[in-house]
Amino acid sequence: MLYPAVFDLAERVLAAAKASRPFAQSQQQGWRCSLTGEHEWLTTDVKQLHWNQSYRQQQGTLWTKVADEKPAWAKKGEHLSALPSIKRLWPTLFRREVGLALAGADDGSVKQIDRFVVSTHTMALAHQLNQFRAGQAVISDQLAAKLKDKTRVALPAQLAINLLKDQHPQSDLIVRIPGWLEDAKDSDNEADYETAQRELQNLLGGAVETYYSLIMMDGDRMGAILSGDETTQTAISYRDSFYPKVQRGFDQRAARQPELKAYGEQKRAVTPNRHLAISGALNDFSQIVVRHVVEREHLGRLIYAGGDDVLAMLPVTDLFSTMQRLRHAYSGTVPEDQDIDWGELRKRNTLVCKQGFAWLNGRLMRMMGKNATASCGAVIAHHQAPLSAVMRELRAAEQRAKTEGGRDAFSVTVIKRSGGALYFTEKWGEPVNVLIALRDFLVQDGVSRRAVYHILDWLDEHQLPENAFDNGMAQTLLQYQLDRQAQGAAKDQAPDLALRLVTLALAWSDEKRIEKMRNLLAVAEFLARAVRTGDQP
Repeated sequence: MLYPAVFDLAERVLAAAKASRPFAQSQQQGWRCSLTGEHEWLTTDVKQLHWNQSYRQQQGTLWTKVADEKPAWAKKGEHLSALPSIKRLWPTLFRREVGLALAGADDGSVKQIDRFVVSTHTMALAHQLNQFRAGQAVISDQLAAKLKDKTRVALPAQLAINLLKDQHPQSDLIVRIPGWLEDAKDSDNEADYETAQRELQNLLGGAVETYYSLIMMDGDRMGAILSGDETTQTAISYRDSFYPKVQRGFDQRAARQPELKAYGEQKRAVTPNRHLAISGALNDFSQIVVRHVVEREHLGRLIYAGGDDVLAMLPVTDLFSTMQRLRHAYSGTVPEDQDIDWGELRKRNTLVCKQGFAWLNGRLMRMMGKNATASCGAVIAHHQAPLSAVMRELRAAEQRAKTEGGRDAFSVTVIKRSGGALYFTEKWGEPVNVLIALRDFLVQDGVSRRAVYHILDWLDEHQLPENAFDNGMAQTLLQYQLDRQAQGAAKDQAPDLALRLVTLALAWSDEKRIEKMRNLLAVAEFLARAVRTGDQP
């Protein structure tokens, strides 16, 4: 009985502690860290912190020596403060600790182990490497000679499993391709890198993918769910918590006693069991289901999963299917799984989500339920884009999903290498399906992506009448352009696709309709470029 009160008091105390700042800000007087700009960089001579000229132009500092001897710890020109220094040195120190433990000797000998790092370049190439593997293409002897001494990279789990399962004769060379490209890029010889790019294009039979994606997902109103807030629709009434036979007896008595009926209609107060159920659902989702979706159903790499938070890296091709799959799994309600009989689950080794539960590998797990929602931010960026800038855009995308999207939404940012960015924020469901349908239409044989360029030319608020979407004009123009740039069977899809686009647009406010339609079309066209669609040999 006291649990709700104790929980409420604990929430208030923790919120107050979080809002307070009981520490004083430290003073920094000299040159700041080149990465964070917050603290002074580490030095063996304090005078160096007060040079008149920029430290980037100086020689003889601790960091210029580190850059010359250990480029992995600091690049040229970098001068780091304590926290970035720890982050840079930690992998080396950890490798040494693990090597000492594995060696098990008393003489201090260290067993050499490799670092496990999935680079952005590797992730950008993952889809093409998987297709190359599936096609059983052959690496020439000339290229094999260049690859044999290169560093083996950590591949996405599913790609590594595929290579092992297929017993590909050149799997050892395939895992060295990203390392070979990285070495060529870091050689400071632009000609070597361009040559490597051309050789890889010839090997893959098309342009080399240079973009990857990151997703960040977060459950909505988690604090309200934990506190049993009625607005979340996740708390049930006392009556609904009763066993069916007890409900019938309760209803008979409540019909004659208004107070008893009012009690039954009240939402249940928070209990230890409620929190245990939520904790168990979040644990199974983050530790089992998320990893399966990202690393077994797709070619991604899970970076972090804890509770309702997810951070993962993916090839661009797998982005939207992974996002939508995670959203459905979070609630335990995949539309395609609703008609599956529970008795058939034992025959399945795939993930099945139905009625708020998930079934995987013989294990039935409670998920968060159909009324629990999640929002997701996603970024598509060039593999050479600074990761700190990409992460800022990713966090901003997640916030847009919760604010502009009104929660239970997604927001995608495309950071173009040539400059500029594309944004699209919408609710889950039909907007995702329309975006994927448009992308799939544009990648078909006989369909030109010029259809999007022509639509964007006339899709301007100064050219279209105010009621163009209401009176059917926009649908006619969309259908005309899609049909005009399509051949064969794709022509038959143009009318339905135009109708779905207009129907979606009519749900948007008048002042944002043109802008959102332009963003949807531009993002779909970017995703449809042949190198991302699975059309490589």
